[in-house]
Amino acid sequence: MGSAVESLQRALGSVITVQATSRDAGVFPSNNQPVRMSLTPIEGKPYTADGKALEKIAKELKNEIDAVAKARPTRENAGLTGQIKFIVEKRGLIIRISEHVFFNSGEASIRSEMFPVLEIIAQSLKKIDNPIRIEGHTDNIPINTFKYPSNWELSTARATTIVRHLLDQFDYNPDQLSASGYAEFRPVASNETPEGRLQNRRVDFVVLSNAEMESEPQKGQIVEQKITELARP
Repeated sequence: MGSAVESLQRALGSVITVQATSRDAGVFPSNNQPVRMSLTPIEGKPYTADGKALEKIAKELKNEIDAVAKARPTRENAGLTGQIKFIVEKRGLIIRISEHVFFNSGEASIRSEMFPVLEIIAQSLKKIDNPIRIEGHTDNIPINTFKYPSNWELSTARATTIVRHLLDQFDYNPDQLSASGYAEFRPVASNETPEGRLQNRRVDFVVLSNAEMESEPQKGQIVEQKITELARP
């Protein structure tokens, strides 16, 4: 696993040295176009040699989540790994998790029975030094409650709830984390069908790539803003 993590660091632009143990595991299902390999790969293009490192990370996580599901054979844990996808794209590694894994409908409090799964993800991502953005997404069905007047508030609350949990329970560096809520405006499937809306209701853990990090505010950076006064007539 050590060489896999080193490849992952090169793929994401990180130079931190970490240690991990080697283990055999399965793979995550992919609904998008798969890369032709003996194993079903993680989603996304382009798929390079460094992408294999990401696949190994995904397999290790799946193995851990499977163990939690077997140790707690509840209806909620049945088929849990089918609700989690790994995607590689230009901005980095995305761990995509269905809404109902962590949250009840219309709520932003993490379901207590899912804390073990979140712990697995949190501990695994601590091995990586890159910034991590938690993104909340909804479908296009409006919500209008006293607590969440729109999907903007709901999606943002879910992202910030996970960030707070990572900070409080796993001692993450606050400089490494950020939260974003996109409501229904970044769908991954059509909102015209129940199946599509189910896919759109999700939380994405995004490990930012080196290229994406270049556009992010840096630790301790003071941004100077120049204001140009409009010429008066």
